[in-house]
Amino acid sequence: MDAETSPPRRAGAARTATLPEIPAPTPPLSPCDTCAADAFVLTFEADLPPSYNAEYLFTLQESQRRVIEFVTATVEVPAGESARLRMYTGLSSGAAGNFDLALTPQGIAEGQSVYVCTHQVRLYTDGFLGINVNRDNATTSGTVLMSVSGYLV
Repeated sequence: MDAETSPPRRAGAARTATLPEIPAPTPPLSPCDTCAADAFVLTFEADLPPSYNAEYLFTLQESQRRVIEFVTATVEVPAGESARLRMYTGLSSGAAGNFDLALTPQGIAEGQSVYVCTHQVRLYTDGFLGINVNRDNATTSGTVLMSVSGYLV
């Protein structure tokens, strides 16, 4: 057809096409997040003896690789004192990791300086997992509460 033989166009008329309705695909059913299925949480609370350094080890089942994703801790020492926190990990290959965790002062409560840390991390261990609380006073005591969470590989 050319301009002379084609039917006249009406202003505002739109062409519409009817498309067949196709149902949305249904995603395949899958198990829950595999990391959540193999999740773990390790927690301990301990007294800090009068010492510059106190080391604590988490009890781990041998030959299970753990991916640590979150660490939280509270350290309380007498008012005016400070503390530092380091986490140690080890792999069966002999590789070791030393990770400093930043403690943030939260103020003084009942005569105790309160420090906390909350870190999202990605650490690995299948050998050992420990922490060291380092202090600036070897004559007073305190407390530490710590949790790590992640999943088994």
